[in-house]
Amino acid sequence: MLPRQSSSGTETRTDPEEERFVTAAARVARTLPAERPVLGVLRGFSRVDRDRARTLRGRLAERGVLTADLSLVPDAGDRDPGRAAAPHPRVDVLLYAGGPQPEHAMKAAALWRLPLLIEQQAEGRDEATNSSGEHRRAVLGIDLPGGAFDIAAREAVLVSLQPQPGRVRLILDNEKINAPGDQPFRVALTGGGLLEASGDAFGSRRVRRVRFERAWGAYRLDIDGTPAHDVHAPLRMQTLPGRLHLLHP
Repeated sequence: MLPRQSSSGTETRTDPEEERFVTAAARVARTLPAERPVLGVLRGFSRVDRDRARTLRGRLAERGVLTADLSLVPDAGDRDPGRAAAPHPRVDVLLYAGGPQPEHAMKAAALWRLPLLIEQQAEGRDEATNSSGEHRRAVLGIDLPGGAFDIAAREAVLVSLQPQPGRVRLILDNEKINAPGDQPFRVALTGGGLLEASGDAFGSRRVRRVRFERAWGAYRLDIDGTPAHDVHAPLRMQTLPGRLHLLHP
């Protein structure tokens, strides 16, 4: 979302796609019911990400739109406690300023139960949207040991942290499976509200619920390709239909 600077460094020119996104964000702000709506700009961690988000906020400020700067990954205290409504920042809608990991923006939006304005991703171009360019999508809800909760926008993978972990027991819907604990176990979202559970020992299953029932030692839980938690069994995973509310410019 950055205006591009000419080689002389004295003037800027705006990319049409960037202008389209800023225009869409301003339009969304005008449609919100709040008297003075605030748009939360989600930024990544690199300098380029921070500069992009800063420029987006500046261009929206020129249009009279209030914004707030937000981290792409919610802090631990902002995660959903059990099934209660997740605490979220005092903003009315989220904007993804762009960068290499849009799934983190989608995860934050689903955790906070806030709409997210984001460019449509390649894998979602066949999803039906309404006349306003919006739709809802399922996410993967993960009930962690101790009552904590997390969300994956695409997939979760469990990897053993022990040198000789023995075997694990999985329950895929009502099917009980014993599998080697040293092999990664992957659960990914599919269409139709199903999960695809896969492992080298048993191939692939399409199910509605997954329970990582019994295992020895700690496992690393990777969410959307990023290490997120060190966990012990048991934990449960299931789809949360419609939890992610996406807006597209």
